[in-house]
Amino acid sequence: MSVELTVLGSGSGGNATLLSHMGRCVLIDVGLSYRAVTGRLEQLGVGPASIEAIVITHAHGDHTRGAEVLSRRHDVPVYATEAIRSEWGAPDVATWGMLTPGRAADVCGLGFEPFAVPHDATAVGFRIDTPDGAIGYATDVGMLTRTMVEHFRHCRVLVIESNHATELLRVSPYARSTRTRIASAEGHLSNESLATFIRDDLDRSVRCIVLAHLSRVNNVPEIAEMTCREALVACGRPEVDVVVARQDRVAETVDLGAWTDAPPVGGLAVRQAALPFN
Repeated sequence: MSVELTVLGSGSGGNATLLSHMGRCVLIDVGLSYRAVTGRLEQLGVGPASIEAIVITHAHGDHTRGAEVLSRRHDVPVYATEAIRSEWGAPDVATWGMLTPGRAADVCGLGFEPFAVPHDATAVGFRIDTPDGAIGYATDVGMLTRTMVEHFRHCRVLVIESNHATELLRVSPYARSTRTRIASAEGHLSNESLATFIRDDLDRSVRCIVLAHLSRVNNVPEIAEMTCREALVACGRPEVDVVVARQDRVAETVDLGAWTDAPPVGGLAVRQAALPFN
């Protein structure tokens, strides 16, 4: 049974991602309410009692909102670094599992190695080693660092932020101070910055990119997808799958066992993303 990844919801209203393998289930962040996250799990045929671990990227409410209730009600351990746990305060969880940046930890048979990412909180991304290939995971990042690029080497799937379109943020109704924070090196990653990473640094092993944490105000899913696909074409990788995670629905499940070890040779037809305007 291969490893499967499903983003239950992603955005400023709440983030949660399900990883499952051999009947074992891990949630990365529980930023949705307990009711919302259990409802979305049930859409996948997964009961909350099946969750064996919660792993936290950072202490912002849109990543932790439902974690305490889920942990207590179903006796689920919560894994976080000491710094994230400290910023979170004193959450009432069933039990703690410790994560240390730069050191891989076994969480339900999956190897989670946290690494620091630039954001306006103490935050980590993950390299997750699985029997079906590695996953690179970073949903709240102001910029892509060399450390992140190196951790994404030899990954099969990348779950990565594509928060805003630069021009839409420029004309956003948000206050100038908020726009400045979002665009800063400790804010959120733009479609264009992600496209630069794809063109310059995307590893040949990557078979799927999941676009996460899209802004409802400063982005459009079709624009984020189109920008990503154009960058993939530009670097000769049109065969890479693109999944757009949404705030209000469960995303398409990514099956890591669906691909052979070697990437396909030659280009494939690329689906053109339709823009929502003329």
